[in-house]
Amino acid sequence: MKVAILSDGLDGHINQSIGIAEMLKESVKSSYKVIDVKLKYSLFRGLQYIYIKNLSKRLTDRHIEIILSFFKKIDLSDYELIISTGGKLSVFNAAVSKKYNKKNIHNGSLRGIPSAYFSVSLALKTKNNNSSNIETILPPNRFSPIKHNRKKNKSLFLIGGNGSGYKYKNEDFFELCQQIKKYSIDSGKIPVIVTSRRTKKSHELLIKDYLKDYRDDKSVWFHSGLGKINLSNVFKLVDEIFVTEDSTSMISESISSGLRVFTIAPKRVKKDKDHLKILYRYERMGFIKRLNFDSTYIDHAANPVLSGKRRKILSIKRTLKVQILHKLSKLCPTKIPTNLPQTHSL
Repeated sequence: MKVAILSDGLDGHINQSIGIAEMLKESVKSSYKVIDVKLKYSLFRGLQYIYIKNLSKRLTDRHIEIILSFFKKIDLSDYELIISTGGKLSVFNAAVSKKYNKKNIHNGSLRGIPSAYFSVSLALKTKNNNSSNIETILPPNRFSPIKHNRKKNKSLFLIGGNGSGYKYKNEDFFELCQQIKKYSIDSGKIPVIVTSRRTKKSHELLIKDYLKDYRDDKSVWFHSGLGKINLSNVFKLVDEIFVTEDSTSMISESISSGLRVFTIAPKRVKKDKDHLKILYRYERMGFIKRLNFDSTYIDHAANPVLSGKRRKILSIKRTLKVQILHKLSKLCPTKIPTNLPQTHSL
């Protein structure tokens, strides 16, 4: 089976789509290719997406032709399955799959697009998303729990930016840097800092300068133009992860590493209720410990890892794979094995 992974250029989205393709490869003979999807014209991109999103609510032949006319042409004729992640790709996936009668998977909230236009749709369930036909606990990704044989004496700090109701100010990152510095001194661990596309350049420079005498030389700065980063390699360098609360994808990737994960955020911030529900769920399951920027990290990082965490993560990944394969086996039984085990809720 040839699989096309649609890309919007965002590492977090590509990682999740690759995670789905890798799941399928474990049970189905398949190969995949990542293909960029781009609008023809960059002017008024927001308005273009609003317009085609409205058209996608009823995918007539006429609406499909209009939607596809907004994008640079891509030849998907040789592919049997199309996978996408992220809101900007959902409309294109639905339209091109319906036009060429392709099986398709979309990962993420559909936000008004009928789920009937997808062979499989995956989403973290919230009150605003009742249309997904598979509810995910951890979004799919390409990471699996790693085994540490010895302490690394390093801590990873994954830094995001504004999003999910979080809006950061300079003073927030000054406060965070003070605690990172204090934790490094108290624990003897060297901080590895990784910033993301959502980190403002001014905030990145602030962190880079404040921690210049403490940070590890393996730190990665998004605005330095170092290109894409393989987080799997970074996870192997550290003992635990501190990740800002604004990004579900960074949090789920951190959890999937099997390491201890602490989410961090300023005390006073207006948070999205649906996003908070996800964080509460992860905390109840023992996947994360929520802290503030000004928390004394050494008090929490000394606690032992929750037993059974690795087993729980692997069980979630196996269950999701079986659910996806069950959906696809009904649509293409000659390609997908039908003797699949039953799924069980955790």
